[in-house]
Amino acid sequence: MKYALITGPTGFPLIMDFRLSYHLVLAQYASTLGYIDFYKTRHLAGDFIMVDNGAAEFGKSIGMDDIVTAAEGIGADEIIVPDVLDDSEATIALAKETYWRIPMMKRAIVPQGHDWVSWFHCLTELVSLGCQTICIAKRYERLPGGRVRALQILAENHMLLNHHIHLLGFDQDPIAEVCGALSFYSDIRGVDSAAPIAYAQKGMEINTNVHESYEWNKSYSYELAVGNVNTILNACNPEY
Repeated sequence: MKYALITGPTGFPLIMDFRLSYHLVLAQYASTLGYIDFYKTRHLAGDFIMVDNGAAEFGKSIGMDDIVTAAEGIGADEIIVPDVLDDSEATIALAKETYWRIPMMKRAIVPQGHDWVSWFHCLTELVSLGCQTICIAKRYERLPGGRVRALQILAENHMLLNHHIHLLGFDQDPIAEVCGALSFYSDIRGVDSAAPIAYAQKGMEINTNVHESYEWNKSYSYELAVGNVNTILNACNPEY
């Protein structure tokens, strides 16, 4: 499983030092000095770039124009179709309004719902629109069975055969979540998280289930962050 380090410009040296080639770009930060240019350079070097839509941070995706502008500025390989947290019907409606602006082979979807029934309903509707990748958001670790249950649902409905799978972030316990998902399905394409820097900002190693949130402009111990990235990579066992 590949690993995408979520970071602002202060974390770019980590990406370069580890030669990470799989990235999730946050469209809402497109105007940050040097942000889009860095990922454009990485894409030209052959790296794989996904562009996120901001729903995890704002509850609902940012404007489609901003998402498309960021993606086109980079030359993104995939774009996450707009979604609304926990709301299956609103996500379906928003996807139907916007999916046509993303070429089918670049579409990544994020099913939403308040339980597994509504999540599955959203999943089937979004898949019917056509997509390359299915993303499973970190918040679904909190439903019975967690994201392993989401993977089981995908397997039961033969959706693992013709879709890539990406895990969006970590909820509470990064290592347990990686290991649990991979123990069920070893071909998960990737996962993203700012956890290595977020924990380093608090002076911590990733060896706890206490959730820490990344602060965009806060300083951090580079040495701690390096150790934390290594911890994630060892769990993912990636070809990065």
